[in-house]
Amino acid sequence: MAPTAANILGFADMEDATDQQILNAWPAKLPTAVIRLDPDITDPALDPNTPLVHSGSTALEVIEGRGFVMRQIGGDCPASRLKEPISAGDQLRISFWVRMKAANKVIVLYTGHYHESKPKPWAIQRDDSNIISRTRINKANEWTRIEAVHTVGDDWTWDSELLPPEKCNHYQLRIRADATTAGYYLDDFKVEKVASGSASALTARDVSYGFLKNPDFAMSFQYWKAISAAGDTVFDADQGKEVARLKRNRRLMQNIVAEAIPGEKYQFAFWAKLSGTASVTTNIIVRMRFENDDIVNGPCGRVTCNIFLRPLTTTIESKGRQWQRIVSDEFTMFGNYTKWPGKPSFILFTMLTKDMASSGELRVSNFEFLGEHSLTGEVITDSPTITTVPSMQPSNMEAPDYVRYIVRYAGEIRTVINYPFQVDKTGEILPMDGSKQYQLCEVDEVEGKYGVFPNRMGFFMGGKCVPIRGGNPTVHIDPIFVNMTDIHLLDLTDENSTTVTPINVEQTYGGDLLLESAVDDEICETFPNPYDNDYRGADAMNPDDVPSRFDPDPPVFAELPDGSYALYDSRLVTVENSLENPTPDGGGKSVLRSTIRAQRDGFTARVSTSGRAEFFVFNDHNIALCNNEQPNFLNRESCVLTYDDNACVKEYEQSTNTFIDVQLVMTFDEETLAKMHNATRASYREASPGFAARDNSRYIYSVKNLRFDDSIANGTLAGTKIDLPCYRAGGNPTSRWIPRPDLDASTCVNSLQENTVAVLKHELETSNDENPYMRDIVLWNQIEEDACNEADLYEFGMLIMTSEGCWENVHPDYMSLFDFTNYVAAHPMPTTPDISITGFKDIGFMDYPDSHPMSYFEDLKKEEGVKIRSLERYVYSTTSRVNQNARYGDKMVVDQFSKMVGISNDRINLLAVADDLGTMMLSNQVEYNRGGGTLVCGSPDEVAPDPRLDDYFDGLEADQACFGCQSSYVNYYQQKQTVWTMNVLEAEDQLCQRMSWALYEHLNVGITTAPDNTETNLYSYDILTRNCFGSYFDILKEMVYNPKIGEQFNSVGSTSARQKWDVHKQLVLPDENLGREIMQLFTIGMHELNYDGTEARDEFGRLIQTYDNYDIMTNARVLTGFHYTARRGNVEELFRSNKSRMDPMRIDIDAHDFFPKASVDGNWIGDRYPLCVDLPKHHFLKIGASFRFRGGSSLPQSQYVPAH
Repeated sequence: MAPTAANILGFADMEDATDQQILNAWPAKLPTAVIRLDPDITDPALDPNTPLVHSGSTALEVIEGRGFVMRQIGGDCPASRLKEPISAGDQLRISFWVRMKAANKVIVLYTGHYHESKPKPWAIQRDDSNIISRTRINKANEWTRIEAVHTVGDDWTWDSELLPPEKCNHYQLRIRADATTAGYYLDDFKVEKVASGSASALTARDVSYGFLKNPDFAMSFQYWKAISAAGDTVFDADQGKEVARLKRNRRLMQNIVAEAIPGEKYQFAFWAKLSGTASVTTNIIVRMRFENDDIVNGPCGRVTCNIFLRPLTTTIESKGRQWQRIVSDEFTMFGNYTKWPGKPSFILFTMLTKDMASSGELRVSNFEFLGEHSLTGEVITDSPTITTVPSMQPSNMEAPDYVRYIVRYAGEIRTVINYPFQVDKTGEILPMDGSKQYQLCEVDEVEGKYGVFPNRMGFFMGGKCVPIRGGNPTVHIDPIFVNMTDIHLLDLTDENSTTVTPINVEQTYGGDLLLESAVDDEICETFPNPYDNDYRGADAMNPDDVPSRFDPDPPVFAELPDGSYALYDSRLVTVENSLENPTPDGGGKSVLRSTIRAQRDGFTARVSTSGRAEFFVFNDHNIALCNNEQPNFLNRESCVLTYDDNACVKEYEQSTNTFIDVQLVMTFDEETLAKMHNATRASYREASPGFAARDNSRYIYSVKNLRFDDSIANGTLAGTKIDLPCYRAGGNPTSRWIPRPDLDASTCVNSLQENTVAVLKHELETSNDENPYMRDIVLWNQIEEDACNEADLYEFGMLIMTSEGCWENVHPDYMSLFDFTNYVAAHPMPTTPDISITGFKDIGFMDYPDSHPMSYFEDLKKEEGVKIRSLERYVYSTTSRVNQNARYGDKMVVDQFSKMVGISNDRINLLAVADDLGTMMLSNQVEYNRGGGTLVCGSPDEVAPDPRLDDYFDGLEADQACFGCQSSYVNYYQQKQTVWTMNVLEAEDQLCQRMSWALYEHLNVGITTAPDNTETNLYSYDILTRNCFGSYFDILKEMVYNPKIGEQFNSVGSTSARQKWDVHKQLVLPDENLGREIMQLFTIGMHELNYDGTEARDEFGRLIQTYDNYDIMTNARVLTGFHYTARRGNVEELFRSNKSRMDPMRIDIDAHDFFPKASVDGNWIGDRYPLCVDLPKHHFLKIGASFRFRGGSSLPQSQYVPAH
């Protein structure tokens, strides 16, 4: 296409469009909103939104969060969004205005490219050609203009093959704020094609020079790596153009493997300007990572080699903030590595500064190559006014003073040591050239430099654990030997603003440090999560029997005020889940990130009732569990409502699956539908000798162009063949609606009766349907106020205006998913060209022909043999009142989908569907509609973690995959006794402790069940300390609900005689143990007492019994139905069980005895309270009625409702 100065991007200035059109044109992976000026305010300066809009009346707000805003600019984009198509080789000038909500943040502009030919369709190009610009915004709440030039083509290339994007969504411009959750505003976006050969076009030198691409930053940050520690670009007034900028701990990096010439000699120069500090040491390092195929004859004695060159180590001085020219040493590009056995995976060019002051800033520009690599072929000499700073260190690193040993653990740098490891007793020096790995044993947390533990680290050698001289090495990082781009380094050198305090001093001799001051550094965003640091599969010493779904995060180091280094300990996350501060997401993020595949092949087999084997995706074990407690009488007043997408809760204990808090889910979006046929074709094979043909592929489409016509709906009862919005034969009508953002109140009109409009409007506005593209509603025709006017019963296709905008009624199966596999089998047609129904298989959407009446479609659904079959949507937990056909945009559990479409007996197909189409989600987010938010609740028995306490729990889990196989150095029973005793003796509330001990003597809960479960036993005692000066009734109530009491006195699982008979035809009476002991031991005792405490007697001098067997049996019936709640996280328990021994039990309605019960005084429990049948109509709406808020869940809080 011809170059143009016009803006080729539609909706770029955010003007002349509705809010919905702007949001549709600017999709985002984070929350956004449209900002508009108020047209009713005559003076724009008085509008509070004026500073939020750069020009015109509209801007786009990125509210907050991590993610990106994008524009789709690939193939077949409509002209309203992209006025001219983009081709390889086009040069684009891109500019926009941004206003950051926080200062000193980096805005990154880059591209995303999708193509099926890449290993992962959205894989990022290895040469960083997708990076367009990286700009630091110094000030908050000011509009800043960003402009960059981008050459299209390299970011479409993979393995030297140009892969043009086929669809509009396959090539995207993306904007994100780097390493921050701060929001921002965007306005006046512009994309122009730059004319080739014009003054504004890029030259060949601008694109590539020597071994560098974009050497003068004419294309802003393209081809330079945009990691969190990278520099950025800034406009320099002296140069009159963009230059690179390095602040403290920032660096420039580029992968030059494609441009570098093996064995070639290079020398280059660049221009630099230093400000904010007197001088800075600057290093340029070239590092090759070589994949070695021959560890005997190759360049090093291991599979992967890192080989370094240092073309430059120099000190750059400020010199009045003047630009100066810097020249590197001459160096050879690693020899002819093309002849080595193997290949380089990358060659990384890195410029970094060392020990630059926080106020310092180094600007870099105009890389040029000298000698034969100069573009003119001449040797460039210095101008008399230019001072050249030569390199101070040669590139040869073999001098003795420069020998160090980098120690790695599971592939990541751990420390740098001066001398190789030695066996303690013999002094044997161990190989440290990378040819040998060592397996650790008997490692102590204490550094070996402390004399008390000189040799407490060993290596397995010859089947024995051999001590290593010096023990656990001190953490140390040497920038000369460690490529600083490989690590995350937190700067804590300023002792005036940083507080680092030793903790656990008695155990670690000051080796554990606690950072107690806030630090504003991007490195803070890279702190590893412990669930990402599952090293299984990292190397031969850590086998992948349980392969992790997540790669371990790189470690984070800190440089301390004294110049030493520390390593962040990422093995433990402390989570608060107290009454005052419940965990906001219920631990959901940790659950998802801790999910690992539990079996090597990912499947578990079950035998169906028909005798055929069926396979199900073994919903992967999550090591972490949801940690919020269920709402109960202790915490319900402090529960918090959250709308977190990853809020994790458990509704109740469900036998053996309480460990599984995740589900593998597929979303029926464009990508999934397009890949579905090929995923179900994975097991396809043609017939061959000894093997029959096999084809289990499925033709599943979302059907478009379904409409109302006279063959199914003509406005009369006789002509109605489908559900209409106001009519359904013999039931409550359901209907489907789509948003119409192109219509406003003046055009979104209808001829319906007023009450019909009100009913439909109410249902649309209160719907909890979360589908992003459509909405299903239901009317309750048997309730007069929730039904349409009779005059509108057979109306359809109407428009309804709501507070959210206009909605249009569409066919009830519009965009529903149907399986056409049987239809295809019954209607074979030629496939070259494929003009049959199979032609939609790689699209996933089928257009119903205009030539077919809609009655034909209805007949197909009802035809014997079911030629087409709808996929059923996941049924909500308590009701299936809405149309249950799966739709475009819906989600479905993979196991449910595979069983529904008949591939659950095909392991290969099921694995392909799981791997290609599945995404892990929290079970409760799948099973329960969360439109009303989620309640997260803390526990009265948990407190906020205090890292300053210097005693720590010492435990070791042997195998996360073998639940119950844990081992520990700790005697749990003795630990319980120790904690208990120390609390009693040293707690500040001694009067309360004495009262609690007295209560414990009276309400003794033994350790006969699970004596080693420390926290469970202490929890029972905490009930007494928490209520030491409270009500005995409250204590007794908590004790009755306490699982330990339930186990000790057999009340847990005790069921009514009626339930035993109804379900099992067995006459079994409720357990009487707690019913007897609660009277004998805990309350009234065996005999009546006088007021002075002496035993009362009757007229014959006999002791008066307080209860008899009838009272025991009555109490036993009162105490039926108690049931464990679900096992949750954030609770220490030695043996991983599927039940909670910490949280109050629930009541199973079915198992509870609901017949009348007598009290010990001869009356009836519940006297003076009305029977339910005697309550007036709508009594629950009368004054005094109370409701319990449940958020988006309709399940009861304190009772367990069985599924049936």
